[in-house]
Amino acid sequence: MKLPIFSKAVFTKIAVLALALLLSYTAFAKRKDDVVIMKNGDKFTGEIKGLQFGELMFKSDYMKDSVHLDWERVADLESKDTYIVTLSDGRRVTGTVSRKMIQAEDKQEFEISSADSIVEIAPPDVITINQREASFWNQLTGSIDYGFGFTSGNNSTNSSLGANVAFNTTKNSIALATSSQFDSQKNAKNTNRFTFDSQYGRTITTNWIAAGLFSMLKSNQQDLELRSTYGGGLGRRLIQTDKTTLLAIGGAAYSHESYFPQPGTEPVVNNVEALLGLKFSTFRFKTLNINSQAFLFPSLTDAGRFRFTSQSNLRIELLRNFNWNFQFYENYDTRPPVNAPKNDLGVTTSLGWTF
Repeated sequence: MKLPIFSKAVFTKIAVLALALLLSYTAFAKRKDDVVIMKNGDKFTGEIKGLQFGELMFKSDYMKDSVHLDWERVADLESKDTYIVTLSDGRRVTGTVSRKMIQAEDKQEFEISSADSIVEIAPPDVITINQREASFWNQLTGSIDYGFGFTSGNNSTNSSLGANVAFNTTKNSIALATSSQFDSQKNAKNTNRFTFDSQYGRTITTNWIAAGLFSMLKSNQQDLELRSTYGGGLGRRLIQTDKTTLLAIGGAAYSHESYFPQPGTEPVVNNVEALLGLKFSTFRFKTLNINSQAFLFPSLTDAGRFRFTSQSNLRIELLRNFNWNFQFYENYDTRPPVNAPKNDLGVTTSLGWTF
């Protein structure tokens, strides 16, 4: 069957694209000959998946799932693949990695080698190791959570859904998160809450980053149809270890608020605010992961008004990549522009999957 000229052109482009993707995949295909030797003598050969929170993820062909190894118990490590390594001083370095024992000095050393430099550092100063993936999608990390509750006494149901995703490069980091809560009760008003948060960071020096954020909030509890907040500033790393991080942020923000109409009030409000924030995370090997963030927005256009938002998540691993999650959130406004509750807070529990 003779193809029309247009179809031939399209077919040719698809073939070229497929070939390019195939060559790209081959060029970036991960090696399977990485070697890890533990301090007790156990030896693994396969693929280093990464390092996070003091856990080295490793996968061999004979393993059904990746194993998580205690970073403190790794004696030697060798890989010819390229990784993005985050160090305790805030640097992100790209190169091949190795960990070895220096017998003469009776100490261990971690080495990152690139075409133009070699960085040597103590293993405890290595915060994360991420594969430099061929595909943008393969370098994403995140989680999905869902919770549901029912009470027969008052015929009430509640559900919560949350998801987050992050992407990191040598200099930049992007994090997106969204959540939705719905509550229904007999002979009572249904309530729902929706949030979307995006945060961007770019490393300036070892301890300083440029930060930006955009968030949206819809809350029936506060008669808030939608609040959009745009902000930016500088962040300072106060603590950064392989298990705990603390970041302080200062800057300015602009918010656009739309409330459900009420007699005698203006439903749309614009506000310029200062921005002060803290982000904290800590991890305990195999079991516990805590992430918390809090932001204070003192108004610059409405003196005396300030907003406070916070969110804390406790995650406990049940099975590999499956977790039980406990979340506390709060949104407080000292002087809402309409006659609405000042506080919107809640607690959710859910089951989640991380990737």
